[in-house]
Amino acid sequence: MKHLEFLFDRALDAVVGMDEAGLVVAWNGSAEEIFGWSRAEAIGASMGDLIVPPQHRDAHASGLEHYNQTGKGPVLEQRVRITALHRDGSEFPVELAIFPMPNEGGEQIFYAFIRSMVAEEAARRAHELRAREGKALLAVAQKLLDDVSLNEFTQFCLDTACAVTGMEAGHFLVVRGQDANARLHPTDIWHLAAPQYQPVKEVTRNVRFAPGQGLPGRAWQSEQLQSLQDLTSSSHFDRRDVFGQVGLSSAVALPVWHGGQIQGVLEFFGTSKVRLDEELLRMLQTVGSQIGVAIWRKENAEHRETLRHEMNHRVGNSLSVLASIYRICSRSAQNKDELDDAFLGRIEAVGRANRMAIEDARHGAGLQALLDDAVGLLPERDRISIEVPDIVIERDSVMPLALVLNELATNALKHGSACEESRLVIRAKLDNAGCDLLLNWSELRAAPPATSPSEPKRVGFGTKLIQLMVEGRLGGSFERNLDETGFHVVMRLPMGPLGSSC
Repeated sequence: MKHLEFLFDRALDAVVGMDEAGLVVAWNGSAEEIFGWSRAEAIGASMGDLIVPPQHRDAHASGLEHYNQTGKGPVLEQRVRITALHRDGSEFPVELAIFPMPNEGGEQIFYAFIRSMVAEEAARRAHELRAREGKALLAVAQKLLDDVSLNEFTQFCLDTACAVTGMEAGHFLVVRGQDANARLHPTDIWHLAAPQYQPVKEVTRNVRFAPGQGLPGRAWQSEQLQSLQDLTSSSHFDRRDVFGQVGLSSAVALPVWHGGQIQGVLEFFGTSKVRLDEELLRMLQTVGSQIGVAIWRKENAEHRETLRHEMNHRVGNSLSVLASIYRICSRSAQNKDELDDAFLGRIEAVGRANRMAIEDARHGAGLQALLDDAVGLLPERDRISIEVPDIVIERDSVMPLALVLNELATNALKHGSACEESRLVIRAKLDNAGCDLLLNWSELRAAPPATSPSEPKRVGFGTKLIQLMVEGRLGGSFERNLDETGFHVVMRLPMGPLGSSC
């Protein structure tokens, strides 16, 4: 038997022995390496307590008892794949075969030859994840060619990333504001695998992240993927209570780059079943990075298409706008020189408004300056009243806001000039503890019309443009109303996208 003991001790697989009472009687060197227990610690200990996971212990005990009573064991002398327990409490996959052998006293000794399947399982998992990764990237690339909106495309990307990684929830945050006022803002783009996760969307709705704040802020500041295997015990995750209540315990945050800058963060959440190992994080890094590139390509394409439509819209309006300006100026001009001064000056105002909206969007601009340029094309400036706070609009928001104001001014010139005594009143104030800008644009009639006005049945490009800029680019909302007193537009714009923190 000495030569067998020597052979077992040199074996690359674990060789362990157990007597009829379930106690360890043999434990080779490979068993020490695989399970973490020394030979001295293992000999005489209960095999069930030592290496059998808790969920399998009842079956282990009943199987041993059944063999002792009947001499039969259904799992003996065949390969079995199962999980085993390491000394540190972790489970890992193994393949084993058990053989009963009588000892010198006639009692049975059960020898198990155990091979760790950790390396094979890791290779299989890596292969599977890479296959899913390739499938996801192909789906995103194909979707990029479809005629869908930016929000629809981003939602598809988020759904795809969660599907291939097994994460139960995902969210896209965007950077708004400049320099010290820059913050990560939540969006309405979420993936929620089940209705039970809805509370995490609600608790995130009003959260803002500065660089280094929370898990998204840490990903933003470090410019690298950040992960938490147990977010419920982390002080870096402020929303942990709500997430823990719905069963989401792991989290990953990934910065999204565009033009050499971080423009947003993708965050993903999973249950305790998700193992944030190296392969899964690598796949999230790859898929998330490619999704980020695709999102910004889609945004640029949509932005260019919007500008193309806007320029077509402006060209189409040019003759009617110039005609309106000429008619109004000619009514008050006493001679050709006065007409030239008034008319040519208004044409320059139209040019400044266009330049502010399209070319000068690279720099910030004051709200008052934006309004002055927009209404500069209206001849009767004495009928215009503007009262707004002293606010500087950050550069990324200059163009969308200038387009909105210019569109409103253009419509006022085209449609409001028939009423010579009409007035334009523009008021703005900070609301919601300074977190929102409330802007009212009112074209007031001098007298009510003979018949009640009705809302137009067709929604023109101008209204679509305002909606796209206010809701899509500025993250706000707007309402318009046509009644006996005139035409009214109310816009609520969050201060974050405009460049100020509330």
